[in-house]
Amino acid sequence: MVNQTDAEGFGHCSNTEACEVECPQTIPVLHIACMNYEYNKGLVLKP
Repeated sequence: MVNQTDAEGFGHCSNTEACEVECPQTIPVLHIACMNYEYNKGLVLKP
């Protein structure tokens, strides 16, 4: 999912949380932060 959002030009949320207001699916910033955390953890722990 992270790769697809990057491919479509969504980019990362800023610290202002402006993406939460603009998100057409009203995804909370907390969920986006958790997704990014898990994604980055997976990159670091990749065998």
